[in-house]
Amino acid sequence: MKPVLLSWITACLLGGAGTAIAAEPPKDDGARLYARHCAACHQAGGEGVPGRFPPHRGHVGELYAAEGDPEGRRYLARVLLHGLTGPIQVDGVRYDGNMPAWGGALSDAQIAAVLNYLLTGLDPAQVPPRGFHPYTAEEIAALGEAELSGRDVHALRRGLVGFGEATPGFAETAGGAPDEASVLPRQAAFPTPAYVALQNSGLVTSLPSGTAWPGVPGAHYNALSPDGTQLLVSGFKTGDVYVMDARSGELTATLSIGAVAQGVKIAPDGRHGLAVAPGQGIVAVIDLGAGELVKKVPVGEEPHNAVFTADGSRAYVTLQGGGAIAVIDMARLEKVDEIPTPGLDTPHNLDLSEDGQRLWIRDFLGRVGVLDLKRRALVETFAVGNGHGGIDVVPGGRYVATGAIADSTVTVIDAQRMEVVAEVEVGSGPHGVRASRDGRYLYVSITADDTLAVIDTETLEVVQQVPAGGAFPFWIAVPGNP
Repeated sequence: MKPVLLSWITACLLGGAGTAIAAEPPKDDGARLYARHCAACHQAGGEGVPGRFPPHRGHVGELYAAEGDPEGRRYLARVLLHGLTGPIQVDGVRYDGNMPAWGGALSDAQIAAVLNYLLTGLDPAQVPPRGFHPYTAEEIAALGEAELSGRDVHALRRGLVGFGEATPGFAETAGGAPDEASVLPRQAAFPTPAYVALQNSGLVTSLPSGTAWPGVPGAHYNALSPDGTQLLVSGFKTGDVYVMDARSGELTATLSIGAVAQGVKIAPDGRHGLAVAPGQGIVAVIDLGAGELVKKVPVGEEPHNAVFTADGSRAYVTLQGGGAIAVIDMARLEKVDEIPTPGLDTPHNLDLSEDGQRLWIRDFLGRVGVLDLKRRALVETFAVGNGHGGIDVVPGGRYVATGAIADSTVTVIDAQRMEVVAEVEVGSGPHGVRASRDGRYLYVSITADDTLAVIDTETLEVVQQVPAGGAFPFWIAVPGNP
């Protein structure tokens, strides 16, 4: 059995990056941040979920007190600053971690606050650990000057006395690389370009050419206009959203949203773009022609991503903190409805069926739900890979595919038979998924391996692994498949 692939510490912070550029937090902000962003996975008391999310209680204090090179205090800070990629053991249970870097996405003061809460407020039996003194924003800033990867941090863990021997080497991912006989020529796998947002490199790359365009700090989600000329990109390390010429890579507009945006989407007529800001509970509407912010539409608690109807008259928005889908009337630029998703408490990403009757919703914790819009009810749910990921209704309507950032597989669901038909091994941390316009090839961003996997939808096998051209490929935009 393959190991369970999980983010180790503060995995659930991914659900609330909207706080990244908030003002200097109060002294007790760590408890609020933990409750809002971590407790859904690791539980309010830090006890974790056996077999899914490892505990913080009883473990973080031991790590802090560990001697070695580096000693535990600096190691813990580096996990938040630089991420963690690789297998670890906690209480004899193996987890193959893949956590993104938070340096720059959370402020230095916020990272210090979360660490201080973990070490002084979470575990009464060990609060504070011996020799503890509070982290400061200045200390975090100094440690953040080093450029490390999640794999580098995993290697540092091996230097901790008492933990190094329980830190396995990197596991081989069965099935992640295609067999030589099945490898498709790279050019053939891309009938049109795929645009990849590289979060840790601040780049957008065009594949298969590998052309890389800088200028978007923490390039996160991206969307392509229907005519293929414009890219809308959210920045994970700023409060800005960026408009980019998809032919030259030139930045044509930088728009301040006021907090970090997550999902972005462009309307079918190419006139408006949407940028979802969880921290503000709004969807920002952008006039792409003028390069201007038009309106901020309040939608609810922690919105995350959006999708348009085929005629562009409405947009559906996941409310990850509200367990619902908000509905925006695009003529009025107002929220006009909210549809609960009971049983799917953390709706994260979404796509719309080709007939416009069903929303396919990926949650934050390893499930997919199917929302019948006419009946306003979930008609089916599926267990998929651990953590969260993108979701795509493959053109043609036969399949729906979803990634799993805390796992190694892409789940493929037959949309007509309503059943999982494949779990395709692709590598560590698949997140973004988007199919080619004709539905033949499915592209998957592999965050920990810095590659793009190509799956043939006829055989449901990986036929190509393409270097992404940077670190932490997160999202993919493809012509003809918004």
